[in-house]
Parts: sequence; C-alpha cells; structure tokens
Amino acid sequence: MDATLKTICFLRQLTADGLLTGEEVWSLASFFAKNEECASVWPGNVLGPMLESAFDDSVLTEEEMRLMAETIGSVEEEWRLKNPATVEESADAEPVSVRPALIPVIDAKFEIPAPDAESYVVILKDHRCTCPDWKGRAPLPAQHPGKCCKHVAHAFTRTGKVFEPWFQALLDDCFANARGTNPALEWRLLELPHKPALVALGTGPWCNVYAPAEGGYETYAFNRIQKLWSYGTAPDRAAQIERTIRDNLANL
Repeated sequence: MDATLKTICFLRQLTADGLLTGEEVWSLASFFAKNEECASVWPGNVLGPMLESAFDDSVLTEEEMRLMAETIGSVEEEWRLKNPATVEESADAEPVSVRPALIPVIDAKFEIPAPDAESYVVILKDHRCTCPDWKGRAPLPAQHPGKCCKHVAHAFTRTGKVFEPWFQALLDDCFANARGTNPALEWRLLELPHKPALVALGTGPWCNVYAPAEGGYETYAFNRIQKLWSYGTAPDRAAQIERTIRDNLANL
C-alpha cells in the first residue's frame, strides 16, 4: 500500500461517523509523526503544515477545526474523483476461496513448566493440556486453533518442526502476548496468491487479520461493519481480504 492510500484509509476512519473531534485531529498528527513517508506526499504534504500551524499554541480553535474538517472533506472528494472505482468494483477486489484453519497434528507429548504449577502435560496428537485454561477449550472441534492454550503453543515449538507460515504467525502472536489463542473466535484461511491470510472472527464487528508481508506476516484489525482498518493501516491485497470477509464470512 502506497503512502497516499495509507493516509486516505486513516482519514476514512476519522470521518466514518461524519464528525471530526479534537482528539481525532491529534491522532492525525500522531499518524504523520509515525509515518513520515505519508507526510511527504499528498495529502500529507497539505494536511501536515496545517497541523503544525494549528498546534503552535497547543490549542485547537473552532476556526482551525472547521478549516481542517473542510480540507479533509476536500481531500476525500478529490480522491474519489481520481479513483472512481470503489473497493467493490475493483478487479483486485474479487473474493478468494476460504478454508478452515486447522492446526497440525503431531504424535508428541511434552511437560511444559509453569510458574503456577510444577508443569502441565500437553499432548499434541489431540491438542490437550492439563492446565485450567484448556478445560474451556475441550469442546472445540479437532484441530481448532482455539485449542491452542499458551502451553500447547509452547509445545509446538519444542517439536523442532517447521510449520506453515500462517501457523507460525499464530504461534508468534501467542508468544508476543504471553497467552493462547481466543477460543471464542472462528479461524479461516483466505487463499491469496503465494500465501494465505489468516482471519479470526468473533461476534463483534472487529476481526484480526494475519496477512502475508515481506519477511513473514503482519497483524491487522478490520471492522466488518464500518469497513475500516484500525488506525488506517491495511495489508497488501486489502480489497480482496475485505471483499472475502464481507461475502464469505459474514455469518460467522
């Protein structure tokens, strides 16, 4: 995703409710500070100087807020005129096939040390663990990613095996957050070219997307109702992922 589109995605999130607040203007300034490449090209090179001027005295006046809202509206209108094809109409937005995400079955047993017990026993053949957290995961179907408590995740690393990149991304997320997967979510693989994207959905509007990126996978959050990416940051092939979630995963 280029810098201009990244900024447009962020602006779409700010204006989704038709209002612009002072807090949102501050978040826009923070966005440019963290994404310098976006500040150097349109529309960042238009909005950036306005933000600097507005924050010179650390106070946003009503006039500055009005001018900022009008400018953002003009930017979005100019973008629509230059890019008339919507996400739904774009050829790159055709949905892709979907399959269940099934975690590997390995005939192995491990004792995983734990601070609250001497150890927990993990059996990877059916993804069982003796920890209290795993009891609520027991009714889940075989190979469901929700069976992966943090001890099951640890046991997978003890096997020494090389896993599919999407599953390694799931394990990495468990380790980064020192927890297992969320057993209340449903997990699906979206068959993008080269590598699938992993999507985790619950009953709420937000879903997690583990998308292929240079050097591995990156984690994103997508709002299915508002059709917005968290903080305006979207993965490559975002249009295909959005369309697939909307058309094929709406009932999950």
